[in-house]
Amino acid sequence: MRRICGIAVMLVIAGVALTGYTQTAWEAFPLGTTRMVYRIESNESPEDIERMAVELCITSHGDEHYTLEVSTRQTGTVNQLGAEAIGLILGATSVSLGDADDVDYSPLMALIAQRDKLREGQNYMLPNGTEFTEIMGVTIAGVFCLEGSYLDPTDSTRRMAVAFALSHPTFVAPRLREQELQNGEWMTTFLLELTDYSFTELEG
Repeated sequence: MRRICGIAVMLVIAGVALTGYTQTAWEAFPLGTTRMVYRIESNESPEDIERMAVELCITSHGDEHYTLEVSTRQTGTVNQLGAEAIGLILGATSVSLGDADDVDYSPLMALIAQRDKLREGQNYMLPNGTEFTEIMGVTIAGVFCLEGSYLDPTDSTRRMAVAFALSHPTFVAPRLREQELQNGEWMTTFLLELTDYSFTELEG
């Protein structure tokens, strides 16, 4: 629970932390409002609770001013939502402090600026000595991406898959998937995925 809530906060709620995982510069967003909706899933969440949804809207006003709107939505019982709220706070703290139980996302920073140079079927060496591999083209919520994965350098039974947006600007990667090797199979333990993407031009 700490992982899902903590990463959600760091990626889309905490304004300062957003810059750490941003894959598109503010200037890349066209005049108007770009709306991105993400779903967040974790194997640590109760199976009977609705998956968390995070909506992120960026409005470019054309004068180097932007409006950022963030909202979250989740439905459950009082007890479920109470547990989620506590996990949200604890998770944000653990991720901010670099919880050892979480996969290291820092190697992705080297790829973000170079994502337009990625090619399907190629492998790329990351600063920590691991490789970004299994690169393939995927379309997520109408956004074309190149998606690949890399092993956690401290634990070969864990890996992270990430999709970099190429056809449209997205503030956060269209998909982040954390997996663990269990009984010889890669099982998803955390997923943040773009489910809806739209753009509205400014009126007038």
